[in-house]
Amino acid sequence: MSISYSQSINNDWENQLVTQQNKEKPHATLFYDASGKDVTSLNGVWDFAFYNYVSEIPSNSIPEKWDKIEVPAAWEMQGYGLPIYTNITYPFDKNPPFIGGENGNPVGIYQTEFKVDNIKDKEIYLRFESVSSAFYLWINDKKVGYSQDSWSPAEFNISDYINKGKNVLRMQVFRWCDGSYLEDQDGWRMSGIFRDVYLVEKSKVHIKDYFFTSDLNQNAASFGLEVDLNESDNRKLKNYKLGYELSDNNGKIISKNTESLNAFKSFSDALKDVNRWSNEFPNLYTLKIKLFHKNELIDSIKSKVGFREIAISEKNELLLNGQPFIVKGVNIVEHDPIYGKHIPKDRLEKQVKLLKRYNINTVRTSHYPATPYFYKLCDEYGILVIDEANVESHGMRYGTASLAKDPTWEQAHVERIEAMIHRDKNHPSVIFWSFGNEAGNGVNMVAMQQKAKEIDTSRPTHYHSSEAPISFDTYGGGIWKNGKRHSFGRYQSVNDMIYIGKMNLDKPFLLNEYAHAMGNSIGNLQEYVDVFEQYPNLIGGCLWDWVDQGITRHVDGSYGNKIADIERAHDGCAIPGSDYYWAYGGDFGDTPNDGNFCMNGVMMADLTPSSKSEEVKKAYQEMAFNLIDIESGKIEIKNKYHLTNTNSFDFVWTLLRNGKVQRQERFDLDIMGRSKKTVTLPSWESIKHNGDEYILQISAVLKESTSWANAGYEIAFEEWIIKSDASKKSLNLAFESNPETEASENKFIVGSANTRIIFNKKSGNIESIFKNNNPIVEGGIALSFYRAPIDNDKFLVKSWNSVQLDSLIVKVDAFETEVINGNAIVTIRKTHKGNKRINYIKTVEEFRINNDAEIKNTLSIEFIGNNLPNTLPRIGYEVKLLNNYNRATWYGKGPGSSYRDRSTGMKMGIYSANINELFVNYAKPQSNGNRSEVRWLEIENLINRFKVSSTKPFNFSLQNYDIQDIINAKFTYQLKENQYSILHLDFEHGAIGNGSCGPMPMEKYLLKPSIKTYEMHIKL
Repeated sequence: MSISYSQSINNDWENQLVTQQNKEKPHATLFYDASGKDVTSLNGVWDFAFYNYVSEIPSNSIPEKWDKIEVPAAWEMQGYGLPIYTNITYPFDKNPPFIGGENGNPVGIYQTEFKVDNIKDKEIYLRFESVSSAFYLWINDKKVGYSQDSWSPAEFNISDYINKGKNVLRMQVFRWCDGSYLEDQDGWRMSGIFRDVYLVEKSKVHIKDYFFTSDLNQNAASFGLEVDLNESDNRKLKNYKLGYELSDNNGKIISKNTESLNAFKSFSDALKDVNRWSNEFPNLYTLKIKLFHKNELIDSIKSKVGFREIAISEKNELLLNGQPFIVKGVNIVEHDPIYGKHIPKDRLEKQVKLLKRYNINTVRTSHYPATPYFYKLCDEYGILVIDEANVESHGMRYGTASLAKDPTWEQAHVERIEAMIHRDKNHPSVIFWSFGNEAGNGVNMVAMQQKAKEIDTSRPTHYHSSEAPISFDTYGGGIWKNGKRHSFGRYQSVNDMIYIGKMNLDKPFLLNEYAHAMGNSIGNLQEYVDVFEQYPNLIGGCLWDWVDQGITRHVDGSYGNKIADIERAHDGCAIPGSDYYWAYGGDFGDTPNDGNFCMNGVMMADLTPSSKSEEVKKAYQEMAFNLIDIESGKIEIKNKYHLTNTNSFDFVWTLLRNGKVQRQERFDLDIMGRSKKTVTLPSWESIKHNGDEYILQISAVLKESTSWANAGYEIAFEEWIIKSDASKKSLNLAFESNPETEASENKFIVGSANTRIIFNKKSGNIESIFKNNNPIVEGGIALSFYRAPIDNDKFLVKSWNSVQLDSLIVKVDAFETEVINGNAIVTIRKTHKGNKRINYIKTVEEFRINNDAEIKNTLSIEFIGNNLPNTLPRIGYEVKLLNNYNRATWYGKGPGSSYRDRSTGMKMGIYSANINELFVNYAKPQSNGNRSEVRWLEIENLINRFKVSSTKPFNFSLQNYDIQDIINAKFTYQLKENQYSILHLDFEHGAIGNGSCGPMPMEKYLLKPSIKTYEMHIKL
């Protein structure tokens, strides 16, 4: 159904010049819950009526019948309307400021009751922390006002509308309004009351706003405190006094004052020996502001504040408390898999603890201000915040139609940054004001900069646009220099960053989005961090993004509040083939949609960490270790923390011999922040090289428990592989008597007393392997050059499919056998070719099999043609095992998955896991679970086992699904276990890169098609 535009400027919600009616001015957050005596939470079960179209709303806005709905939560997660996931395309027809199109404009009418026992000499407010996208408010059937801006508070003084006792609150919420043109953020489009609703009862004169600022000077500091009251008539303030107390963490008052006042009052003081706030030591002080009338306390607020300074140096470095600081950050999109755009407080705190555990020091609130409680947590735990205004008009693009260039939209732009700054200005964790994201550039951005500086000069501003006029303090995307635009756009490569680092820019550069973490991803992260640390004007970056925006769903269609057992549902989402799964765009029949482009988190949707998380933790760690001399055990340790001494950690060095722990010692270190020291490992003895492989690992773990991790939690590590002759040894087979052989027209069988290996001459493959008359290989062993495409392969898969790596036709050119010197030798020559291209692959496979059930495989391979892919997915074998072969033990990188360009977060060692633990259940099934740097691998069931090794490190994966099984599944519930256990033995496996939204894998990690030779040894 197509809905025509009203084209009527009379609709407030289709008029960019009408952004609010009767709303209070924005001010600082004064509370985070309803624990105060003057604050009452109105959260709970409300009456609700839903309409698909504005035209269906009753003329008096009072429904004939009511349903029930939970507040806060998105109404789409409670059975009303559809969640829509779209990145850039508006979910309505693009014709600002009007709303129309096939999705209509749904409206929800909410109603609840509240009581006010005393209204005499009171000012009563209603505060909505977040309502999307616009709403009218009535109290007792009297219209109070109107608001839009989905992610900023809407506060109304309802004193003139209420009665003593029972009152009725009703609101009419529009899913979309003209403001939605500025809310085109990449994410689920949902509606309703997302955050807390409060009733606030204040004295007639009360504290309305305050602003705490600090100035640091060596160990001393000064501060300023500005306080606003709701009353501006000086004649009415004659008998009032205003005071404050500032206390340290022990409750000791370090500064206080009380004075008579006018409508506005400011205080200041100079202090000695203050404890500065930083991400490492988030020292907070308690500020109490008190208002007295005739010496009677009538109003007070209590808040945590910090002494912190953020600045930009002459070298365009970012300085935190005077020291150069590198942003090691992530973007966080507010999303909960059950409640949608409402984030429960326990989830918020869990997120912040995980940020600390994974060495993430900064969050960008993409792409709108976060819920107020989040900033309180960031203040307490020590997470820096790039606070982003609710401005993105990506769907309008950046040309003449950009709303940033249209002066009639200036008010809408400016009010959003004004609301954010006033709300969050007292949080020491906030270090940047960001104008928004992908909203073009123009006069309205200039106006935002002017407003930001008018309110707060203590923090720099940020924006990513590369277009003139440049109206911000730090670059975040493209660059404008010497009148020329440098078109780096977004998601720059490592080489781009090196180029930018050398450009001698006039502003710092913050890579505010990079390393797009969609599906199986985050390649070459360490290289980005290395570049950040090399160039002072590259002040860091924020990964995109923190958590998968999946919606927990059951195959029966239920989701949101229809999920009865949330824990069971989330456990199910981790299991391939389960009836529970993470839904993404399009699964609800939502249009437009961008599929699984919302599934790009470092964490899974339920905040479960993954191998991606471990890679981030390693790259972002604040220690560096350099092996100076292995003989004497000398290591250089660099402490990259600013203030944290290494005596906060226990250090452990471990020596592995062929993967097994040979020695381990614990020791202490005393290295101040931003310092380094060369140390000799205690009790170190030089290694006697005897052909074994040794690995030295060093680890730093928390000495004492913190608010976010227990004692013993590893915060940094490094390892070095000490080369040995083991990797150079040839895999020669022992020989005694010749093995038995048997040949027919189509088969060639090699056997011993307890083993039979059957070759199929027609296919040129091993068809099956038996041991003790029990099958090991049932479905054959075949060369494999393809993988189920990962999200980052979307620009590579075209080149792979063009040469039909996914469907190669194999021709056996020769099948030769001989028995010599105790070995049966099978040599198979093949041509692998697509039926449409002249490119092809020539392979020669030699299998040497002795009487002791050992197989030595040599593979020679040549890629021939002029249009070969630049990089390959894999080179190896697919082995279809009996399906009860379900456990792997290996010596290599682990315990999680790893790849040639994502392995630094894993450690070398001997690991064991079952087939389910080896699978990574990405929301959109794709190639996963590779283990790299493998020296040997053992696969077993309850009866048999076999072992694989190689002259060079190899890769493996063991799963219940073959490549086609994974390709065929759009969602995880569609994964059906194969009749075989699928073992991939890859001599080499391709890089994963960042190509879903960013650069291809780095050149050094590409798996180039060329002439190659490999060896592998299998002991049955």
